[in-house]
Amino acid sequence: MSVLPKWLYFISFGIILYTALFFYPRWEQTRTEATIGWDVSGYYMYLPTFFIYKDAKKMSFRDSIIQKYYPTPDFHQAYIHPPSGNFVFKYSAGQAIAMFPWFWIGHLYAKISENYLADGFSYPYQISIGIGMLFWGLLGLFFLRKILKVYYDEWTTVLALFLLITGSNLLNYIAIDQAMTHSTLFTIYTLIIWNTIRLYQSVNTKRIIWLGLLCGWAALIRPTDLIAVLIPLLWGINSYEDIKARLQLLKVHLPKLIVFMVCVALVGLIQPVYWKWATGEWIIYSYQDQGFSWLHPHVKNFTFSYKSGWLRYSPLLILSFIGIFPFIRQNKNILPVLVLMGLSFYIVTAWDQWDYGSTGGRAMVQYYPLFVFPMAALLEAVRKNKFFSSVFFVVSVIFVYVNIWWVYNAHTGKVQVLNLTKEYYWKKIGRWSSAESDTKLLFNNYSYEGILKNEKVIYENKFENDTTANSVSVEGNGKILLNKDLQYSGIYTIKNPGGPQNRVRVYSVFSCEEKEWTDWKQAQLIIKFYRGETEVQNNLIRIHHFLENSETRELFLDAKCPAVWSHLSVLYWNAEGDKQLRIDDLKVVLFSEE
Repeated sequence: MSVLPKWLYFISFGIILYTALFFYPRWEQTRTEATIGWDVSGYYMYLPTFFIYKDAKKMSFRDSIIQKYYPTPDFHQAYIHPPSGNFVFKYSAGQAIAMFPWFWIGHLYAKISENYLADGFSYPYQISIGIGMLFWGLLGLFFLRKILKVYYDEWTTVLALFLLITGSNLLNYIAIDQAMTHSTLFTIYTLIIWNTIRLYQSVNTKRIIWLGLLCGWAALIRPTDLIAVLIPLLWGINSYEDIKARLQLLKVHLPKLIVFMVCVALVGLIQPVYWKWATGEWIIYSYQDQGFSWLHPHVKNFTFSYKSGWLRYSPLLILSFIGIFPFIRQNKNILPVLVLMGLSFYIVTAWDQWDYGSTGGRAMVQYYPLFVFPMAALLEAVRKNKFFSSVFFVVSVIFVYVNIWWVYNAHTGKVQVLNLTKEYYWKKIGRWSSAESDTKLLFNNYSYEGILKNEKVIYENKFENDTTANSVSVEGNGKILLNKDLQYSGIYTIKNPGGPQNRVRVYSVFSCEEKEWTDWKQAQLIIKFYRGETEVQNNLIRIHHFLENSETRELFLDAKCPAVWSHLSVLYWNAEGDKQLRIDDLKVVLFSEE
């Protein structure tokens, strides 16, 4: 190996280690930002439930864990199965198996430590799970390099890995969100591919067993990843003649094929055995009201939406689609790679919660060991042409920049990179700072920063004479109150006075005792425009996005007026939240842009 590729490997792995250990070590965070937070706490919950609390059916410990560590706002890691009255885990057990050895390392340390509780969620468990799953992701990259070197030279291999690490969301899911299922499955897929390559070099029962166990494990983590069984069945097929030869090979080795299927089934049976023990039923659909739209996959939204579009926020993977053409010409594993690429994309986009918690692209991470093949083919092709190499270099630099920008701001930056609107995305993409007016574009398609022209106050209300249920008096001053029981204010209606102004700004003063951090529970200031009785436009901002605890400040909402409107209304809504908010000094101003 020449010196430069060797150093590029070190740089690639160094970036991962720096990101994990110094930039944003999750185990140093708390509450939902800790390693065992949000979905991870659901995957992990099997371990403390069975091995510490030994209370898998009633989970009487659950409230104390939520109150002490706050891995999620409420307990949604499991739900009560109505016929049995017992709790059932939402997620299957496969990821808990991956965490099992690291759980025990953390548990043993917590038991001998005088500083930490051996309760499954204290710091030793957080760091042990985080470091352990980081190691697991690095193992996947190690085997991916070995796989690529079978088919490509050293330069193509190292460049493909470098781009995948620095230019895709794989960096985030190996280095920071390493305890999610995606990094685990990424490594399992690399192990399946590697063992498949070795299997066809020398067919033996040992590799058949390993492949069966790995494919079963993938399905136990995410049932839809049962598609992994297609890798050993289809690997090496590039033509119709190859298909006939493979069928003949399977016929000759039928007993080994049966062993493979038995191994897959044995691992897969872990979940129904648990369900039977917990509920008396063999099959449970634990995702309840969440499901798939097989006939209408959400391709456009999943791939390109501003909310969480996969290729919008990980554009490097566009290279994999472009690389399909040179990949086909190379005639290497055409059928398994293209079938798995298409099938995985179809399954992921068919899921009705297509935004996957506003990080939609994460659902594709485990399939990157397949998507990297056409990317490597494209790399190999452009390296032969100086012009195309230059274009590829420029495009790659841009894609890497976008990914670094996303990873940084997703965790410590000032620019929001999740759940965006079109207006906010195009104003902030690639930028590193954000003003309050920019933040308003997350909820509203218009925000004005200039001087107001032709300013005209058309409504004022200090709520001194308000008679709605929300009206309260604070030190002799009338205010509007929102809380758990008072969700809606009155509706304040203002007629269109006419004139040259075509913009509206609505001011109010807000007093917050405790900030609401959950976006969808944040109180809203809302403007609605009407043409007669018909609502023609709706604008809003989420108030708690701009307030801190015990803060009082004036905020405003801007809107472009519809071409024709008869009147507008202003109202306040607490969005089903339970935090208290007091509101004063409503003022509505018509204006024109400078």
